[in-house]
Amino acid sequence: MTVEFFVLGTPEVRRDAALVEVGHARQLSVLAVLLVDVNQVVSVDKLLARVWGDAPPRQAKSALYSYISRLRAALHGVPIVRRSGGYVLEADPLHVDLHRFRALVGEGRPGEAMALVRGEPFEGLRGAWFAGLRETVAGEITAAELDHTDARLAAGEHRAMVAELTTRTAERPLDERLAGQLMRALTGADRRSDALAHYSRLRDRLADELGLDPSPALRDLATSIQRPQWSPRQLPAPPQGFTGREAELEALGDGPIVTITGPAGTGKTWLALHWAHEHAADYPDGQLFVDLNGRDPADVVRAFITALGTAPDGIPPEPHAQTALYRTLLANRRMLIVLDDAADTAQVVPLLPGTALCRVVVTSRERLPGLVTAHGARPVVLQPAPEHEQRPE
Repeated sequence: MTVEFFVLGTPEVRRDAALVEVGHARQLSVLAVLLVDVNQVVSVDKLLARVWGDAPPRQAKSALYSYISRLRAALHGVPIVRRSGGYVLEADPLHVDLHRFRALVGEGRPGEAMALVRGEPFEGLRGAWFAGLRETVAGEITAAELDHTDARLAAGEHRAMVAELTTRTAERPLDERLAGQLMRALTGADRRSDALAHYSRLRDRLADELGLDPSPALRDLATSIQRPQWSPRQLPAPPQGFTGREAELEALGDGPIVTITGPAGTGKTWLALHWAHEHAADYPDGQLFVDLNGRDPADVVRAFITALGTAPDGIPPEPHAQTALYRTLLANRRMLIVLDDAADTAQVVPLLPGTALCRVVVTSRERLPGLVTAHGARPVVLQPAPEHEQRPE
């Protein structure tokens, strides 16, 4: 038997998916207070203040005891225990949607967290404490929604996001992070002029209504959209005398991300460069190359941004804004990105573009399972060649 509690919308209790009747709004408010602090003692005074306000009526304490008794009967199997001058509801926090939401956000899974939201948090529960809590949780939901949007844009969903982001920016016209997301989506959908027009409208509105300028990150994003795109050609010279590896070369043509892994001396870099030069014409917007040995990926992001035409003083200071700018510059472009000698998946992920139009080839002595499972990379594993065919790294 599983009892689950829902407060991210109209508060409900369900036992094995069946709705449990837990009483009128005031009694439901008592339950909601205990759920917010599940497995923690909530004092009687705190319960009274949260449910009835700062000046509860004289009969409020008697009513509270009655409500607790009725809730115990309704929730049989879920204990509400009297302890240390208060009450504690003992339950698995992950059976309360608010706490499950926060856990998923903390694990970097905002999309799954957003799926738990059914409406306005604590809908129908009145009082100053619930109003403040509702505002706090609504802010958490908005932040998760923005994080989820960043993830979707990073996955290349620019065109699919335009209509949704246009609606949301109309609802929150002064939200600069949201405005930046719409600008990135429009740019990725090959609507750069619309992205700049939105920025211009926001800049004017901020000045007229708040007397403020757009944030540096938003200004930098607008500048990067205005700047003519460069087409870097960073591939090192192709290897001479390359032979063999026909099956591996053919496998490199599958999927937007490919990993070439194997022990030292198996010719991973030679294979990557040979294939890259053979297919460079398929990526007319340019090729990026980096030897990742010992490199901080944040430094590589900045170097790539510069290679793509952004002056150093136009690079935003925040790492997340730099990654967003890098992916914006790659949006709607066909580029080849070769990441050589990666130490692990974490070193590679910040360098992945947000569009499937680009091709990423990664070489590493490690298998990089995180890229395969989480990002759909196609693995090409090299075994040592006969001694006369071995190539340097």
